[in-house]
Amino acid sequence: MTTISVRKVCSSSALLLALAGCDPRYIDIISQTDASDPCASLSADLCAADTRDGCAFQPNPTGCTSTNPACGAGTCASGDPFVRRSGEALFLHGAPFTFVGTVSWGLAWADDGCQIAKYKSQQAALGPTFDELAAMHTTVLRFWAFQAYAGASGADFSHFDRLVQAARAAGVRLIPVLENMHADCSSGITLDDAWFAGGYTKPYGSYALSYRDYVTGLVTHFRDEPTIMAWELMHEAGGNDFAALDGFAAEMSALVRAAAPNQLISLGLNDGGTAATSTDGDPSNYLRLQSRAELDLIDVHDFSGPDALPAQLARCQVIAHALGKPIFAGATGLGLKDTSAASFQLRADQIEQKLEAAFHANFRGFLLYDYVPGWTKAYLDFDSRVSEPLAGPGGVLDQHAPKY
Repeated sequence: MTTISVRKVCSSSALLLALAGCDPRYIDIISQTDASDPCASLSADLCAADTRDGCAFQPNPTGCTSTNPACGAGTCASGDPFVRRSGEALFLHGAPFTFVGTVSWGLAWADDGCQIAKYKSQQAALGPTFDELAAMHTTVLRFWAFQAYAGASGADFSHFDRLVQAARAAGVRLIPVLENMHADCSSGITLDDAWFAGGYTKPYGSYALSYRDYVTGLVTHFRDEPTIMAWELMHEAGGNDFAALDGFAAEMSALVRAAAPNQLISLGLNDGGTAATSTDGDPSNYLRLQSRAELDLIDVHDFSGPDALPAQLARCQVIAHALGKPIFAGATGLGLKDTSAASFQLRADQIEQKLEAAFHANFRGFLLYDYVPGWTKAYLDFDSRVSEPLAGPGGVLDQHAPKY
């Protein structure tokens, strides 16, 4: 039975942390919500200490809204709080776990860009956004967690702290993506073979820290947080130099596994579209990259058009099955032709076909790209307004989301 350590809450100042002898990793207050559980009435310290009853810090089992005065940051309850992998399946509290959810590039709220325009601050955005996600019964959010979101020092995790607390209360598990192959919302440079060959060990672009040091800090900060379902090393990594990418994958997957033994890891490749990640050959580079024991999940993306299950995703699924690992659709998006009701409905119908095809092919999750409350352009964004049949209560996501 897994339990977690609850540590003394300390000042965010590094100096004060050192003087107080405090661990700087993330901690939050536990609230008790289930009187039938022998762990529910325990204080935070007793929750951590009560191994007899298997007490552990858990995300809320069902999403509650930010306007509910009884909605706490989490629960003290029995059982293993982490999502686990066994072969090609995922489990939570011993039961099979599949998920439907979405992606957000702006919710972690970079101070100098990549924000949700509808809101004036992250604090203003989090409550309403997670209320909407909870109403859709989404259980996973994949979000940008690049160094750009961690302040000028690369070590200010306050935006992530707030996001994790809101997600935990809403019953939403998280997949933070640690870097972008593309320049969007990141350092201002497009990554290349030289970066994978060693550039990630030094500061780059506009960043104060190397990728390796940044990831070490962030993962260590949240290592005991079960709301973090998985860490994703890259968004759509690729290149021409297999050895460089393989070396990066080897070092960083081992580093994250050592720092966070209870959380899952995804490498985050493109779908085999470059020489280093090609799905051709026996064994293919794609298979060789994904085969490391530290890697738990295989993430594929679909922006190819209305085909229910594109051939390349089916090929990746065959590789995932050969490796005995779960595969999930980490970003699926279709643009609108216009903002007419007919166009909204067509896109919703096509996304539903993709979702159903993915689960029929034994995918463990399906995430729709990209959730932007109050968007104003007809592209890949969606939100939960009435005119959007993908989202909101009774929409496509809600209809297909497992109800735990």
